[in-house]
Amino acid sequence: MMEMEQLIKRINGSGPEGVLTSHIRDDYYPAGQMMINQLTDSGEYVQRKTPPHSFDQKWRIFKKEFKPY
Repeated sequence: MMEMEQLIKRINGSGPEGVLTSHIRDDYYPAGQMMINQLTDSGEYVQRKTPPHSFDQKWRIFKKEFKPY
């Protein structure tokens, strides 16, 4: 479970910037998407496309207190 703890610290440390979900999928392959789903299902993390109102939006995951909306 060290990878999950490492990911949680990484997301929490990113603050309002969030972490690109594509980076998580690559860094924690093959379990990256499963880890993202587990965090969002917990209700403590949210995924959003950022920056808003931009043509260059990318999916990011944030701690719920830093949600970008």
